[in-house]
Amino acid sequence: MLRLIIMDCIEAILGRRSCRAFTNQIVEDEKLQKILTCATYAPSPVNKQPWEFIVVRNRAYNHKLQEEAEKVKSYIAERSKWKWVSKYKVDFISQAPVLIIVVGDPSKNGAEQFLNTPVNGYKQACAAAIENICIAAHCLGLGTLWFSLFEAKSAREIFSIASDKDPVGIICLGYPAKELVAPPRKAVCEKVQYID
Repeated sequence: MLRLIIMDCIEAILGRRSCRAFTNQIVEDEKLQKILTCATYAPSPVNKQPWEFIVVRNRAYNHKLQEEAEKVKSYIAERSKWKWVSKYKVDFISQAPVLIIVVGDPSKNGAEQFLNTPVNGYKQACAAAIENICIAAHCLGLGTLWFSLFEAKSAREIFSIASDKDPVGIICLGYPAKELVAPPRKAVCEKVQYID
């Protein structure tokens, strides 16, 4: 039976970090199942649960994704003129023992699709599922990185995703190779306004 690391919910949220270096240690099936179960408990519009998860443990796919990320990096650096983009390393993709591709179904929006300015509720639901994955993984002693530097068309080709589905995000998952340090955060008061 899986022995859970007991962690306060707030502590788990505040302790989560993006992981860019993984060990080769295999992620246990039981932990992976627990993480995916947590993902499915995310909120969604009218409980449509518009997500699917592709779990990849074949490193050949990691390498394909890394090649795609390198291409994307090049043209983003050129278009944006941001100097840091070309220096951004994506080798953590090939290191990750597990990739979880979070695939959204655009046909499973809620009532918000009928607004004058529709919002994509399915994407919001998938984002909530991704955050659940990241927090659950942290609670189980694993590291994650929510990766979005890919073209949807290429992700569909690499992972055989149907054209009517949307690869919303990719999670790199594994045991951290080093202690994760939090980057500085802006003060809460800079980001909050109250209307009383």
